[in-house]
Amino acid sequence: MKIIDNLFSLSLASALILILVIFNVYAADKSICNSGANVVLHQNGSLKSCQLKDNYNENNITCKNGASALFYENGKLESCQLKDDYDSNNITCKNGGSISFYSNGRLESCVLSAETTIANSKCKADGLISFYSDGKLKSCMKQDN
Repeated sequence: MKIIDNLFSLSLASALILILVIFNVYAADKSICNSGANVVLHQNGSLKSCQLKDNYNENNITCKNGASALFYENGKLESCQLKDDYDSNNITCKNGGSISFYSNGRLESCVLSAETTIANSKCKADGLISFYSDGKLKSCMKQDN
């Protein structure tokens, strides 16, 4: 019986370690930051913000090197400056512009690459567009008539 208890404890500990390793593989860490740059950490020790030393890629998003990037406690990207255009549900966010996400991963705001019509609103290219956490349009710079 003691052997079974030890095996159960060992398998439980192994599963916990595996979960922690998987979490850390996908979370951004200080290695992506410029050396000497101000690095800010969340209370749990995960990266909160820093200046990127190289382009940073996450979920088809490329953040520009030398720019600041912010992250949620779970390691997901909160905001950065785009290196390339980014497409999300027929919205094209402009390279060089800022982009931000809600903690659920949905687009919060970005600078539009091209004129876009959403819910009968014509939103201007090079203007800021923002969404509610459910994905509905919050605001945008309206196209002049």
